[in-house]
Amino acid sequence: MKIMDITRTVQDAPVYPSAPEPEIVKLRQVAEGDEYNSCLITAESHTGTHADAFNHYPAENDLSIDEMPLENYCGPCRVISVPADGLITLDDIRGRIDGAERLALHGGGQAFLCEEAAEYIASCRVKLVVTDALSVGPQDNEASIHTTLFRAGTAVVENAVLDGVEDGDYLIFAFPIKYAGCDGAPVRAVLISR
Repeated sequence: MKIMDITRTVQDAPVYPSAPEPEIVKLRQVAEGDEYNSCLITAESHTGTHADAFNHYPAENDLSIDEMPLENYCGPCRVISVPADGLITLDDIRGRIDGAERLALHGGGQAFLCEEAAEYIASCRVKLVVTDALSVGPQDNEASIHTTLFRAGTAVVENAVLDGVEDGDYLIFAFPIKYAGCDGAPVRAVLISR
């Protein structure tokens, strides 16, 4: 068994253009004479490798991150490479995800689903889509792509690291932190080779 961490280090992760940079402030430091170490962490809910809750782009399914079904974030997952730097089309994924319960899209951090591809994934009853891009959808169509997936009950994890991960079938564990009422949360995502 091999465990592969596909989580970005928060301070090194690219942030969405409108989001603030994360900040970690050392409140207490043993090196400074304190009895223990303690930090204050400030970050937007979609910083680093994170899960989007269904209420991020509300559709018929308006669950916050603490209400998301945990089974979406663990179990069999298929990693597939898609063309980098562009839209992922239906032709890029058709026939490659049949039977996959969860899907990780390795597109060099710059590949986004087109509407037709998102609809196909939703029709395949995929429980989770993981991407190495900042978002599953391009900036000019994010709401529609998210809503298509969310209506089908498909959870989303964005900003993962899939460099060096070969295409194939794995187990994934990518549970979001439990923030009540929040629209997203960081995850520690790992793939396990079987």
